[in-house]
Amino acid sequence: MNRYDFLIVGGGPVGCRVAAELARAGHQVAVLEKNTAVGQPVCCTGIISRECLSHFAIPPELILRRLNSASVYMPGGAVLHIEREEMQAAAIDRGAFNAYMARQAQDCGADYLLGQRVNEIRINPDGVHISSANNGATAYFSACAVVLACGFASRFPYALRFGKARGRTVGAQVEVEACDLQEVEVYLGRELAPGYFAWLVPVEGKRALAGLMADRQAPDYLSHFVSLLQKNGRIEALIGKPSYRGITLRAPAHTSAARALLVGDVAGQVKPLTGGGLYFGLMCADIAASTLHRALENGDFSARKMRSYDKECSDLLGRELRLGWQGHRLFGSLSDERIEWLARLAKRKSLPERLSASSQIGFDWHGRAILHLLKEIAWPFKRRTRYDSSNDILPEREIDA
Repeated sequence: MNRYDFLIVGGGPVGCRVAAELARAGHQVAVLEKNTAVGQPVCCTGIISRECLSHFAIPPELILRRLNSASVYMPGGAVLHIEREEMQAAAIDRGAFNAYMARQAQDCGADYLLGQRVNEIRINPDGVHISSANNGATAYFSACAVVLACGFASRFPYALRFGKARGRTVGAQVEVEACDLQEVEVYLGRELAPGYFAWLVPVEGKRALAGLMADRQAPDYLSHFVSLLQKNGRIEALIGKPSYRGITLRAPAHTSAARALLVGDVAGQVKPLTGGGLYFGLMCADIAASTLHRALENGDFSARKMRSYDKECSDLLGRELRLGWQGHRLFGSLSDERIEWLARLAKRKSLPERLSASSQIGFDWHGRAILHLLKEIAWPFKRRTRYDSSNDILPEREIDA
């Protein structure tokens, strides 16, 4: 039996952050990772904000491209452009970043165990017991508590009665070769990504990432999007094979229990509008580590004690996630015709320029942007008027929808 203070199931960046913080505090920690190599490719654009880069001191050598502008292409052809003078985000090498976070955990004293496929997790009054398989051999571990950082597809949150995620989708992406791509391009439209959006993101040199989110038939939508980009001359060739990833857009009912916590994607610590979860997950990883440190000091891993994790995460992200989910649902209800009309309205009101100039609206924090946009564009829906294409007034039937 391998005995530790804490066990982390899942060796992605968020799980490694929890492990590093706990090990730095002097605790014995092990990370159980199912993959046999560190930093394996993931389905992720690797775009993180300037704020995240600074907050977690991410080394500049991991940055592939600095980004300060984006163009949003509407279903009918209208384009909204947003740009700021200073860098807003960066595309990082996600494989190298994953490996960097694993090294951080190891340098702090955590054991990082590869090829460990967890078979069973038992939570007893006296501790947590885990069995895992590695090359046909079974290993057994015990600890005071366990952190599940195992991503979207894991069965363990449901098996441990955390409940099911209340909102989910699939991200699909492929590496491509693009010519003259200088900024992020976002594409809207129900034929491309119903209820979501598609993207083309410059990475390094001619390398770029083309992808989208979809609730169903993600491979078909990705194939259609790539074909459209090729037809329009936006990309020259496919470099790799498509990859797919489940994304939790809304958390289970609770993310803590006696001797157990959920962190990262499995906990729904993801921006509902974009599916990005790295910054939110890393911040909650620090909260998880602090919660477990206090619990060990007090010798109390009860559900009541662990519930402070839910409260602290909610204080930090609750409002943002609620607004993001409402914004996601609202966007998903819009027809292409309405999206195009709203784009024309935004142009008339100079919203792209005003958003570009605002220091109050950031890359990660969408809540303020959602409220600002609703304030600016919601008023037309209160007025009933017939459609007149000459002045782009919204059709009466759309107002009632």
